[in-house]
Amino acid sequence: MLGRAERFIARELVVTQAAVTVVLLLVIIGGVLARVLRDVAVGRIPVDFLPWMVGLGAIKGIVLLWPVALFLAFMLVLGRLQRDSELVALQAGGMSFTALYRALFLVAGPAALLLFLLMTLLVPRIEGHVDHLRDLAEQRSELVGITPGRFQHSRVGDLVFFAERMSADRQALLEVFIYREQEGEAQVIVAERAIPDPGAGDSGFLILENGHRHVGVPGSAEFQMLEFERLRIQITEPDPAAARHSVEAMSMAELWADRDQARERAELEWRFALPVSVLVLALIALPLGQVPPRTSRYARIPAAIGVYVVYANLLIVGQGQLADGNIPLALGLWWTHLPILALWLVLAWRHRFLRPFWRRGGADGVTA
Repeated sequence: MLGRAERFIARELVVTQAAVTVVLLLVIIGGVLARVLRDVAVGRIPVDFLPWMVGLGAIKGIVLLWPVALFLAFMLVLGRLQRDSELVALQAGGMSFTALYRALFLVAGPAALLLFLLMTLLVPRIEGHVDHLRDLAEQRSELVGITPGRFQHSRVGDLVFFAERMSADRQALLEVFIYREQEGEAQVIVAERAIPDPGAGDSGFLILENGHRHVGVPGSAEFQMLEFERLRIQITEPDPAAARHSVEAMSMAELWADRDQARERAELEWRFALPVSVLVLALIALPLGQVPPRTSRYARIPAAIGVYVVYANLLIVGQGQLADGNIPLALGLWWTHLPILALWLVLAWRHRFLRPFWRRGGADGVTA
């Protein structure tokens, strides 16, 4: 049965973690928006893909940064309790460090489980959607990402495409020239404007506006001329073999089936490592957050950030080395948690958190 003090601390942790998450979300959205806008500006991504790319990127970013949001919340709450001497008062009332850990893990345990579900169910779907959007963007790039003033060959038949310039919003090509040979006939199409067909799906269709089409046999004086206001024409076709299927978009079942492959094993280990990191960070937060009373609640934040940076880099570098085959598959990423656990043992020994295990008569409390 949880005590009132433990529920109070757990509630403070949840509220603070929510506030930290909101701040991190705003930072993530700004970073993702800047990156996507740069891709839009150079024509890699159509502007109508912008909301989807920013939204999906922000969701993925906050999932990946959830451990640091929880860790900072732990440190801020523990710092405030120390500053206001509430932790000392709770200790004087009989609250042990074991009870404090129960309060921390009351939040960290469900958070780690939820993060595991998000990493295994939501993030792969997000990566799949992002891969699909980038595939569509590449199809569209042949339409609106063409370098003006250059002749280009299309994958559909023997077709040559030329656009003099691009519109200001980069969504249309102006002064378009198209040459195609089909069944012994030559077609020359000239149009004032060309835009992608929004209902064409994965196939690259253009809608030409205000132009002429000339059809005839080369070397013959016979030809036909058609004047049109709107004409739909295909200049690219989907390439199923070129469709993205990144390892990040693979399901857990697919990763488990290919667990003997380095890249798949690294992704599988990564999805387990992040939830475990939540528990490890919760474990080290209590001794790391020990400061004298009436000290600033932010006194240990620089140290906490340093610990997290080292830990996160161990995970990232470890995943990269595992994917490159430089680390044995059997070792995985479990070794990355050992330095932080060793640091916890040192800090716990220093603050006498472990004394009750070898001195049953000793005080099971938190030192100021």
